[in-house]
Amino acid sequence: MITIKNLTKIYDKGRTVALRNIDLDIEDTEFVSIMGTSGSGKSTLLNMIGGLDVPNEGTIEVMGENLSKIKLSNYRRETLGFVFQLHNLIPNLTCLENIELPLFGNSNSSSQMKDKAMNLLRAVDLDEFANKHPKYLSGGEMQRVAIARALVNNPKVILADEPTGQLDSENSEMIMDLLEEKQKETNATLIVVTHDFEIAKRADKIIKIRDGQIES
Repeated sequence: MITIKNLTKIYDKGRTVALRNIDLDIEDTEFVSIMGTSGSGKSTLLNMIGGLDVPNEGTIEVMGENLSKIKLSNYRRETLGFVFQLHNLIPNLTCLENIELPLFGNSNSSSQMKDKAMNLLRAVDLDEFANKHPKYLSGGEMQRVAIARALVNNPKVILADEPTGQLDSENSEMIMDLLEEKQKETNATLIVVTHDFEIAKRADKIIKIRDGQIES
């Protein structure tokens, strides 16, 4: 599913090496957790897989496609679901409209988009907020909307950067149950960056990153 070879990412004109010579294989339908201290490079790695940043050296292949040779906007819309650490909701859209966004450009009618979005709002127990704007939600509620948005297009690859970071233990468990349920339902590959070992140990495999390198 995902093959990474000799991946290196450098910032600040060479002064900061975020990732150094990363080699990694992630299997189709696998649930992988990535752990590491702040600044270790785990979020940088996730952003690279998500096509949000480009390497200085090395390659990333997803489903046999080299990310440097494809249209990344199509890749992110058609293949990926991305849960950001700070939710990244659009403030002037309602919760329902935020969730519908990844469906635009696909072969969905407006009623189909609304139905899919509402089903996921119910799944995260926020259907009562469908027509409200994000500013009326708590941080945890906004994160649950962001997770619903990431899942609405049935992505083949689900990337989640600290998806439970703003949630209490009960909601964290609900969200992880939902992510795993959707992963199994759609045979997706799930990659979760987390500081929480209770979350990480749910995965098929735990990858630990330290100082931009994978610990053996």
